[in-house]
Amino acid sequence: MTSWVGFQAALWDGEQASHYAQAGSARVAATAALTAGGQLQTADLLMFQGWLNAAAQNEPTLQTFYRQRFRPEFATAFEAWIKTDPLTNPGAPASPFVVPEYQSALLTKAQRLQRRADDLFNQGQRDNDVGDRFVRATVLLAVALFFGGIGQTFKSTTIKGVLVALAFVVCALSALLVARLPILELKFF
Repeated sequence: MTSWVGFQAALWDGEQASHYAQAGSARVAATAALTAGGQLQTADLLMFQGWLNAAAQNEPTLQTFYRQRFRPEFATAFEAWIKTDPLTNPGAPASPFVVPEYQSALLTKAQRLQRRADDLFNQGQRDNDVGDRFVRATVLLAVALFFGGIGQTFKSTTIKGVLVALAFVVCALSALLVARLPILELKFF
């Protein structure tokens, strides 16, 4: 039983490592998506700033030039913003960046990947907790083996009996603790 419990502890450590590695990979992907999304937002902002300058200088040709080059995600938000008549309506949203139509697929992907990374990390934490409980049970079973083995070296049957009984109790408690733990099966393929 001691060997099997130790084996389970090792399996759970492997699960923990796998989940932590997957969480790390998801965080890297989330960071890449966040960076790319931020760069596109900056590009949207610069194009919008160019359009605003052209509008302020009453240059319709330059306004059209910028408008035709808006990214599709930004163009949708810009059109929704323009419909609010922002140049004359004081109640209009401050910019296209605050209207609900302004959505960034990359930033949404980054948020999804970050949530996935958090979930995987939490699974790794759970795996670590289970593995630690198996290690604790391994130590208790080793203590039971120690009491049972050392008990055989005494000549007094009373001391032998007490140590063997103590070994049995510790072994039984360990078995109860292990019975409440989830079990991993060895995966060959």
